[in-house]
Amino acid sequence: MSATRFLPRAGRGVRKVALLVCGVLFASSPLRAGVTADGTATPDEKSTAPSPASTEEETTEYKNWIEVGMGGAVTHGDQAQFEQQHGLPGGEVYGGITDMHYEHGVGEKATLTIDGHALWDIDDYDIKVDLSQPNVGYLRAGFNEFRSWYDGNGGFFPPHGGTWFPPPFPEMHIDRGDVWIELGLRLPNWPEITIHYSHEFRDGQKDSTIWGDTDLTGLTVQPTRKITPAYRDINETRDIFAVDALKTFGNTDIGLGMRMEFNSNDDRLQLERNPGELPPVVPAPGAQRFITQNDKNNVDLFSGHAATETRLSDSLWFTTAYSYTTLGSDLAGTRIYGTHYNASFGEPILTLQLGDPSAPLQDEGFLNLAGESQLDQHVVNLNLMWAPLKNLTVLTAFRYTFENMESDSIYLDTNPTPNVPPFTPTNPMGGAHQDIPILTLSDSSQTFNKFAERMELRYTGVANWVFYALGEWDEEYGDIHERQIAAGMVDSANKNLNLLWQKYTAGFNWYPLDRLNLSAQYYHKILEYDNESTSMHQSLVYQQWNTDDANVRITWRPRIPAGLGTLALVSRYDLVTASVEGQWETPAQTVVLQPQHTALITNHMITESITWNPLARLYLQGDFSYVLDETKTPASHIDLIPNTSPTVADFRNDYWMVTSGAGYLLDDKTDLRADYSFYRANDYFKNSRVAVPYGMGATEHTVSATIGRELTKQMRLTLKYSYFNYTDETFGGHNDYEAHSIFSGLQYRF
Repeated sequence: MSATRFLPRAGRGVRKVALLVCGVLFASSPLRAGVTADGTATPDEKSTAPSPASTEEETTEYKNWIEVGMGGAVTHGDQAQFEQQHGLPGGEVYGGITDMHYEHGVGEKATLTIDGHALWDIDDYDIKVDLSQPNVGYLRAGFNEFRSWYDGNGGFFPPHGGTWFPPPFPEMHIDRGDVWIELGLRLPNWPEITIHYSHEFRDGQKDSTIWGDTDLTGLTVQPTRKITPAYRDINETRDIFAVDALKTFGNTDIGLGMRMEFNSNDDRLQLERNPGELPPVVPAPGAQRFITQNDKNNVDLFSGHAATETRLSDSLWFTTAYSYTTLGSDLAGTRIYGTHYNASFGEPILTLQLGDPSAPLQDEGFLNLAGESQLDQHVVNLNLMWAPLKNLTVLTAFRYTFENMESDSIYLDTNPTPNVPPFTPTNPMGGAHQDIPILTLSDSSQTFNKFAERMELRYTGVANWVFYALGEWDEEYGDIHERQIAAGMVDSANKNLNLLWQKYTAGFNWYPLDRLNLSAQYYHKILEYDNESTSMHQSLVYQQWNTDDANVRITWRPRIPAGLGTLALVSRYDLVTASVEGQWETPAQTVVLQPQHTALITNHMITESITWNPLARLYLQGDFSYVLDETKTPASHIDLIPNTSPTVADFRNDYWMVTSGAGYLLDDKTDLRADYSFYRANDYFKNSRVAVPYGMGATEHTVSATIGRELTKQMRLTLKYSYFNYTDETFGGHNDYEAHSIFSGLQYRF
């Protein structure tokens, strides 16, 4: 796909801006007596002339405003990385209406409100129109669209000067948005009825971390590494129609509703394997090939729900809810290997790979996938709030979920087979070609029963203290049956899954002084998973997670000399530890291995926030965060032959971050603000002899300065300059950038 695919949206963007502006101009005309063109009420509906008591000093309330702005950025380095991190175009001028609000009376009681913004070249549009009248209802409609940028870079392999492959599309983006309309009826003594329709979309390209492999790493032993970039073509839509009604009968509120969804997804994973590995770089026939996997999924969903809320007394509330959901989906797709992206099956390709005995189906694909699934779900929810004592509140909840899903599919399984004599340029020795596709069928069924309970106690009987305790439990029981039939062979498995999740929380809030409060919390969480399986493959039969979290927060506003202004401090510390134990079963249930401690996760987080106002015209703010995050696994002590160091190292995600800001009021019309932020992660671990180096190694600086000036009572001008600097060790400097950005905005109130 070329970048020109997105050009037509620019025209649509211009039209959206024009429509937004026209809407404001049209709405600016007076719509009823007693309201002036600026949206303010006149002193007397019979006359708009000022009363004798009126003076020029009288303050006018401006309820409406429009802000326009224009800006741009100049980047050096990886422009796509800048766009992804900051959500701004790196090399284009952008601007338009950054914010607007308009409200006006219609008739005797109705009000028309318009809110929105529209920025060209970044596809950022949002408009909402609301016409409402008390005791009648409202009609609302809107359109929203925004853009997310993505960097197409793949991985980096550092030895021998570094191996890196440029992406097919360095800069990518996805446009997301929706168009919606909603009608609400709020007539006295009638049920509150809300009808909503929306059309959502997601369209564009984004990077994928399913990277392709290469042997061009300079290593002589096990040279293959997965670092070649991949991307996805996204084309998705969703239509939603919902109706809700709410009515009060005595002390009970009853709500009914339904929702229908229609989803259409047509996505493609575009992947390149062994790029550049063609003769004479490597022996004939080479290994470079392209993979396009097309995934189509059409989903129809219907859901109905009912809920009640009964206030038995001021201290006893009871709520119930039930929902039913049915979801049907149709699947289609292909996975085709070719000499280019989006190749057709049957096009000549000389570089198919057979793989080795441990992975004999290296270039396995599929054709003509057709499948369907049907999910039915029932959910029942009960909740009780009880205050047996003045200072004690008890909250209890219970939820039961039943799910049943049936799925089946049919497709043609494609695999390469070795070339045989006579050898020709199109049938080279040592090469492979597509074998006759194998008809494959698969089906599965699964049933789950899920239970969830919750109980919370809150006590405020001690002066300046709030105590609370909470218990949460989830139990899940399920049966899964899977089967695949191919070439007359049947592979089936039956699984019985049991899951138990528990979480216990206790904490308090203490207010010993007006200027000091302390909060502390601790929770312990347990997750247990059991799996009884008849699978012929290796499977996890048992796993248990034990997680402990303790945190404390102090908020303090110390008394300082009056000449030093005011000071506020917020300090927080979090400690999280999690241990994981697992047990595996070897293929064909021949041996059940002993339980192993498979991971130990430790996380420390320290944060501090300071706000100081030394002068009435000056304020200073600062935030500091320091995180130590480590995951240890037994794999960090295992050397895979012929390696002499572990392939899987312990994982670290340590970083620290500082943000600061200062504001100063020059006079009653001019203010200044300066901001600075710093981020540093030093977790890059170079174990390239045995693996792809991972861990973030990055440094980022951001500096900005802003000046605002009130030109008149109705007009304000803002100018902002920003500087960005980012360096990244993990990607060998290919994600580095330096950027300068400037933006100016003008607000007019009326």
